[in-house]
Amino acid sequence: MTELLIFSFLAGAVLGQRFRVLMLLPVTFILVLTVLPVGLMTSLGFLEGLKAAMFAAISLQAGYLFGSGARFALAAARAARVVARPAKAAR
Repeated sequence: MTELLIFSFLAGAVLGQRFRVLMLLPVTFILVLTVLPVGLMTSLGFLEGLKAAMFAAISLQAGYLFGSGARFALAAARAARVVARPAKAAR
């Protein structure tokens, strides 16, 4: 289950870098649709699979928040670097 949480966090971070927040709805739906059958195939049981899907969805959203924050931090650093240059005086 730890591997699933790490993978969903990293996937959320990548999605946070590139997409808007509405992308999380279909990705979470696909995540649940894949985790539940895999959980049943590995003899986890339905409730354990549901718990794994819930934690994976939370990890996905935390990763999205981290990726989105990193995107805005990088953009702010770039903007501060561009604005900090002294302007040449017009003659």
